[in-house]
Amino acid sequence: AMAEFKTLVARLDEAEQFLERASAPAPAASPYAPLDALDAAVSALEELTPRVGVFEKRALEKDPDKKVYGPKMAERVLAVAGRLADVAEAADELSDSLAPLRRQRSGERRAEQQREEEEAQAAAQAAARAQAA
Repeated sequence: AMAEFKTLVARLDEAEQFLERASAPAPAASPYAPLDALDAAVSALEELTPRVGVFEKRALEKDPDKKVYGPKMAERVLAVAGRLADVAEAADELSDSLAPLRRQRSGERRAEQQREEEEAQAAAQAAARAQAA
């Protein structure tokens, strides 16, 4: 359990770093970098939430016969659960504030797909004309 706990803490550190990157101003060269960082953070959170939940449930056990952790470990687990909740809340807020950027990116992707389809159609028509000639 200790090894897994350490892995979870390391993954939570990563999620926090992704969120920091997501809330930083986007570099001119990659205007959508914050979205990628946010998606990476959310993906880490989805992975962490159920696992940390298991540790938290054990840490909150009141029955002395069923207690798995000593007071120090229980305290560490609850601190990590608290951090996770904070990170999840920050990710939600960031998701809202980055929504316009996400819409802009999907609009650009749609426009790009449309251009590609039109080019493919034009090429097919040109090929058909060349065959007919």
